[in-house]
Amino acid sequence: MLRAARQFLGSKWTALSLFGAALAVVAAGWALIDDGDVVAAILALLLGLALAGTTVAIAATHQADRRIRSLTDQVERTEAANRETTQALGELRATLADPAGGPLGAILGALRTDTALMHDESAARTERVAADVRTDLAQVRAELAAVTAALTSAAGPQERPEHDAGDLDAMAQDQLSELSALANLYSMFGPADEVPVLGGYAATPRTILRLTSMVGRLPGDALIVECGSGSSTVWLALACQRRGTGRVVALEHHDLYAARTREALARLGLDGVAEVRSAPLEPVTVQGEKHDWYAAPSWADLRGIDLLFVDGPPGKVGPRSRFPALPLLAPALADGAIVALDDAQRPDEADVAADWLSTGADGIQLADDGLVGRTRFFTATRA
Repeated sequence: MLRAARQFLGSKWTALSLFGAALAVVAAGWALIDDGDVVAAILALLLGLALAGTTVAIAATHQADRRIRSLTDQVERTEAANRETTQALGELRATLADPAGGPLGAILGALRTDTALMHDESAARTERVAADVRTDLAQVRAELAAVTAALTSAAGPQERPEHDAGDLDAMAQDQLSELSALANLYSMFGPADEVPVLGGYAATPRTILRLTSMVGRLPGDALIVECGSGSSTVWLALACQRRGTGRVVALEHHDLYAARTREALARLGLDGVAEVRSAPLEPVTVQGEKHDWYAAPSWADLRGIDLLFVDGPPGKVGPRSRFPALPLLAPALADGAIVALDDAQRPDEADVAADWLSTGADGIQLADDGLVGRTRFFTATRA
């Protein structure tokens, strides 16, 4: 009965306290008005204030109880979640510690099995390929030995394989000479920008080194004429710039090559020293031979040529395509001029050099000054 009363009153305490406080205030007023009893009125007011304070305390207590119950529920839920997580981690650790059991163990076991099978298959394939390569290599060696034996027998005792080593040594020495010449060129002239590449269809570094060295020994305001244009034009212009005098005139039938050479000259600030003239090829007959050679208007005004470098037209233009250079330009050559014929190792150019030496042209005779790289040099004198 007492518990029931407490439960009933527990939910009504706030209302009862407020009701009691109100009665106390009314009683205080009644006592003061009806009997004039001030003491009774004050006691009634104090009782009302006590009941009001009790109401506030009860309300605060109820709010605190609700907050405590809410926090308690949250703590219990968090502890339950922690217990579940701890249990799951324990099971995972047990599984990882013993991968032979459970789904993870099955997966790892399958992966190990697949890896082992792949390794065995790869090793087998590698061995088969290696065996095939060894077989093919043995066949190639056998065929090479048979060919070498046949060639040695056909060549006779004077052409043994050891001569190949000598040829390789000569090639290596030739390349070393070209690299040395190129290093000398850059050391002598130190171009401030990119220079067109030497070699290939262009003149070789050894040829350019000899030509630029000769520029320094030419008389006065030297005139240098090129048949063709390219990297050699740039290097000859650099030599004139370094010397302080001289000019270069290049005859070029190919518009693209002419434009590239002009661009290189301008980039290096040499367009005031060298000139590339557009010189289309036209039919001409020289000493009974028909050729395609540079149009006359491109070279007819030239006089007093001190150095003539013949590196065009290219051989594909026709047989002995460079032969007209001496007969047509001989009247413009200075006495003692240097003439250089590039690609002199080719049969056509070798024939041209032989004819120039034997017949000369327009009172000019050539003296052979020897071969530098693939360029033959001559000295021209007037009879």
